Amino acid sequence: MADDLTLVADVGGTNTRFALAGANGIVVGSAARYTNCDVDSFVDAAQAYVLTLNGALPSNLCAAIAGPVSGGTGKITNGNWVFDTDVLSNTLGMKRVHLLNDLVALGYALDVLPSGMVTQVGGGESQGSQALVAGIATGFNISMCHAGQVTEAELGHASLPNSVMDVLRHAIGNQADKFRTVETLFSGGGISTLHTALGFDAADPANITAQDGDTVALFAKTLGVFCREMAYQYMPLAGLYFNGSVARAVLGSATAGKIVAAEAGKDEAFLGRFGQVPLYLITEDNAALYGCARYVHRQAGAGGNS
Repeated sequence: MADDLTLVADVGGTNTRFALAGANGIVVGSAARYTNCDVDSFVDAAQAYVLTLNGALPSNLCAAIAGPVSGGTGKITNGNWVFDTDVLSNTLGMKRVHLLNDLVALGYALDVLPSGMVTQVGGGESQGSQALVAGIATGFNISMCHAGQVTEAELGHASLPNSVMDVLRHAIGNQADKFRTVETLFSGGGISTLHTALGFDAADPANITAQDGDTVALFAKTLGVFCREMAYQYMPLAGLYFNGSVARAVLGSATAGKIVAAEAGKDEAFLGRFGQVPLYLITEDNAALYGCARYVHRQAGAGGNS
């Protein structure tokens, strides 16, 4: 399998990204993006991508999807696409098919992302080997990484902590009740809902974050408070890494990024240790593809299948 090419895919609620991976990782210049609404299925998108490869046919597939994965099956949380490793193997003619949650793939990517694809936006020095990846885009989720191993989780559908709800109630009163789960706030739809709750006209997330106004400032404050909660829950002393379009828009803003970092750093318990958890922003859209490539390489070395 070491000499085989692998089709790696990152399937989100809005876009699907592909690349080729070989023994040395992602093949330079092979990445491409498809909009989900422009194709009928993942298989159609994969076949369309393979047709662009000029004969460099992959024999394996590793797909990271924005949804839960179990027993070789999965479904996009914010979409209708369903995945089954046996069906994909037969339909696409792949020898081996691996299916991962997208945040798990990001966890595997942390050690292999090229320099320049990660920027520190707050906190102190990295300590230990336990890190956390949080994705904020169409939805929200996390994975925990420890010494090269990745543990998946489902935090997007968990309830918002009281500390975050207190900030919302102070700002928007009873309209805070619209935000019951983590994902109803920390997502593209969440920032749009927050925008209208503040009295502004409805707008899409990209327009809201481009304004960098009151909505983004409040979103950043709640995100900083939530960072403190995640620091206690998961002890990511090696770093809390953010990925996704909404995360990049907010943490990539000099003003909003400082708000997140300031709120996250207010924790003085344990000699301020948790307030110094380093905050990083993954700036590469294709980061999960690197994680898929690393996962396949690890599986090949272990001689196992997912």
